[in-house]
Amino acid sequence: MESNDIYELAKGLRKDSRSLYNRLRSIDEDSQFVTHVSQMLPAYPVVANERCGVWYVDPQLSTQTAYFKSTDGHTSNWKFSLRRANTHILPLITSHSGVILVDSTRKGKSMPDSFSRTIPIWCAVWNSAIKANRGLEWGIEVHTPPSVVSLSENEQMLQLIPQFTRLLLQSDIDVGKLTSQMTKPLRPVWITRDHRLAIPPDFTQADFYPVICVSASSTEETGNGFMYVQGAADDHELWAEHLTPQLFWQHRNQLVASKSDCIEAMQQISSEISLPSIATQYSFIRDTNLAIGTCGNGQQLQSWLGFDVVINCSTCNVDVKSSHSFKYLFLPVTDSKRGQLEMAQAIPKALEFVAQYIGSRRLRILVHCAQGTNVSVCIALAILTKYFDSQGMFNVNSRKDINKQMIQNRLLWITTAHAKATDGSNSTFEQALGMMQSEWRRVEVERMEWQVERIRLKAKISASEKRISQLSALYTVSQRQISMLESMIKQHSESPQPTESLKKANEGVDVQGIVKVTKGTRDRSRKLLERCLEEIEALANGQKVEAINTAPSLNVQGPTELGHNRSSASLSAATKPMEKPKVNGIIESHDASVAAADESSLSLASAQLPAATGDIESDDEGSQPERRPIRKISERRRRTAAPATENSAALTVDEVDMGGRKQWHEQRRLVGHMDGVRALCAQPSGKAVSGGDDGMVILWDVKQQRRQKGRQQPVSASGDIAPTGIFRGHLAAVTSVVVSSEHIYSCALDSTIKMWKLPHEGLTGDEEVENAFPAGEFLGHTDAVWGLALAPTGTSLLASVSADATCRLWSTDERFSASPLRATLTYPQKTSVPFPTAISFVNDASGDDGAQLAIGYDSGLVDVRDLVTKNSVHTASVGSRITRISSTGALLAVASLNGSVHLCDLRTNSKSVKANLIAAYPQPGVAAIAVDTYAAERLVVTGGSDGVVKWWDWRNPQSCLCELTAHQQKADEGVGAVAFVAADCVITGGADGNLKMFNT
Repeated sequence: MESNDIYELAKGLRKDSRSLYNRLRSIDEDSQFVTHVSQMLPAYPVVANERCGVWYVDPQLSTQTAYFKSTDGHTSNWKFSLRRANTHILPLITSHSGVILVDSTRKGKSMPDSFSRTIPIWCAVWNSAIKANRGLEWGIEVHTPPSVVSLSENEQMLQLIPQFTRLLLQSDIDVGKLTSQMTKPLRPVWITRDHRLAIPPDFTQADFYPVICVSASSTEETGNGFMYVQGAADDHELWAEHLTPQLFWQHRNQLVASKSDCIEAMQQISSEISLPSIATQYSFIRDTNLAIGTCGNGQQLQSWLGFDVVINCSTCNVDVKSSHSFKYLFLPVTDSKRGQLEMAQAIPKALEFVAQYIGSRRLRILVHCAQGTNVSVCIALAILTKYFDSQGMFNVNSRKDINKQMIQNRLLWITTAHAKATDGSNSTFEQALGMMQSEWRRVEVERMEWQVERIRLKAKISASEKRISQLSALYTVSQRQISMLESMIKQHSESPQPTESLKKANEGVDVQGIVKVTKGTRDRSRKLLERCLEEIEALANGQKVEAINTAPSLNVQGPTELGHNRSSASLSAATKPMEKPKVNGIIESHDASVAAADESSLSLASAQLPAATGDIESDDEGSQPERRPIRKISERRRRTAAPATENSAALTVDEVDMGGRKQWHEQRRLVGHMDGVRALCAQPSGKAVSGGDDGMVILWDVKQQRRQKGRQQPVSASGDIAPTGIFRGHLAAVTSVVVSSEHIYSCALDSTIKMWKLPHEGLTGDEEVENAFPAGEFLGHTDAVWGLALAPTGTSLLASVSADATCRLWSTDERFSASPLRATLTYPQKTSVPFPTAISFVNDASGDDGAQLAIGYDSGLVDVRDLVTKNSVHTASVGSRITRISSTGALLAVASLNGSVHLCDLRTNSKSVKANLIAAYPQPGVAAIAVDTYAAERLVVTGGSDGVVKWWDWRNPQSCLCELTAHQQKADEGVGAVAFVAADCVITGGADGNLKMFNT
């Protein structure tokens, strides 16, 4: 019990020591020291520092205030705030050659941080700004009290001055106008109660303007008849009740006389402030029609008559009659930390009230509170930010572009025009700022959602318009084909009927005897008919078509009833030397060695074939063989192959050799891009990813079936394939894409690399998966990124090349998501550095997957680097800028601007690698833009700027297997990208914005 009694006694003593009477007596004693200093330095005006310093300055001595926040000077948190620029005291300093600032601090320090750190930073920033604005030769130093601030801390503050100066010069504050009369720099000087002045200092001959900082409180426990409290005026909201600095000085003598007199005086003050408050003193904010008011003497309503809208934020309401011309709103808000909830409710009501009376004329608005230092400032700031533009003009429409910088600028208007305005140190004021910033964030989120929705709808509209255009074109083609068929039917019906002699001549002719119908001949006939229909459609559209393989598909036997001349002519035509077949004007040819090898696998009938340049003629029906094979033989093969002597009757039509070539044709189109396609990547599973000049990355499923509304549905009859997913986020053309099991990686001319999450396999419905926000970004390149390469599974490496002359290696592992950059590779030479344009992972000589990295440069150099040592192990030169690199194992296929494709075998110990040339596009001005390889079939596919796609066998790079005109040219660009899905399936993308799938 005794210990509890002692605790309660100590608690009571501490509470009594900080009672209202002890605080007021301490303030009174400290104010006497302030008055003493001002009398010793009468030339300098006294300015109280809000909020504590106002209690220590007699209103008869000065009513000027400033606000230097102590937290702006806290260690490692130094700042120069534009909201606390205190521009209004600069003319005061200039006109009086100095100023006295008054403040105090709590127990434990001789001066507040606002004096020891904040004001020295403020002086140094303004000195630096004046120097930069007027070109003066002032030395920039941060003058701090050596007994309070260490040298290292002073040095750290000095390093921040240039940054703060730029902030000031870039703001809306007119530095030149405010400081036009200043001829000397500012410098702080400190006076505390611990060092009383015997002789007043003389600053008349000083080369600076003194900013005299007077710390009113003493660190020693003084007091006669009361318990002294150091910094007693601090946090007055917690102890002052209804008392304000103005009321304290009005009732000073009674409050400090005795405890009983103090209590009686407080009761009298409480009864006085409950009466209707008196008149308003106001000041307009810049050139706006908005004013902030404070309480003074006189009749309140008389001072309001000059306004159209009055918002009263004090706790005292006024009876306003309907006869008054102004619109009145009463919003009682307590001017203290306890008024946070009231402020949160008042701001929306004030904004809504002002919005009701917006008209064509310019309204005069008054926002009034008891002090004019906090609540009215918050309400006025909200109105300025919401309804006034940057020129101070009243905006009829509510602003939608609110941001933090705008709020700071509007607050700067208030603090510049209204000297009593406080800033966000007060919790109520901080809440007001938070509410406006949250409104700005909400508007920004809504704007972003609207932009995403706009992009999505625009893409859907574009896709619909494109689909309508395709259907219209299909309708036109169908009409032309119908007209052609009707014309053919009409011609056939009008042709003369066969004569009686011809009917007799054909009597008894067995069709089966003339044509041997087998399953193979039936299939070949069907394919030939389909190809003819395709040509008819192409010719009807005015397109350029490839030549049809005209090799006969039937074995014809000449019966004696039709005469041997007809049979002889047919056989002669079948065995006549054939010209080299042309595709789009380019002659096909086979290598002699390959032709000989293919020839050895064929066996012919026992009948001897004639020479390649002669016709077969026979006058004897008995010498005519019963069956003869009809086959396509290239001219080179005819020159090298010897006549066969085997039995021709043993070979059927289905066994005829077609030269080992596959006929490729367009099967479907992939509709989705709105501009040229430059990037393409495909997987054997049927997934494909493309990127184009429209900034979109699109995911496709090129299988025969696609999921639709939860069940399997076939692709449309037109052959078009819709996107499975659309990913938007790049601000420029997409240049390369790669895909892993879970993510898509894309790069673009906007110097960014973005990672997108693949949609899950169970996706259903017709709607495309859209995502405007990437799952991650790889930032580091400073210029356009030209290419990407993904290492084999298990290494988690992504490589990129950029126009900033670097190749960067990134980790795709989530563990390194905060810092994914693993290495940066540069060109080995320091002079005339080219920039890399293409990249691919390749195997080393031992067959280790992805152990090396092939980098292609605009100079035509191929540099192969070891991923462990980062050193160059192989080099090759192709003579022109490299556009794309494709790799299969240790084989590189390199496309370049000179139209050639080079094949490089890296299974060698030599550093210099010899490249085998494929003259893919020998025409002048045609570049090889795209290349891809398929290892299982030894195939290479290339795409050129003329829009032509070609297939090659890399074992015989001199002979083109097939070529097709796949895309139309656009601004000297044709094929942008090619990719193998399988050995019999290739996807191409072009500058015309089309994606096409070709099959054999």
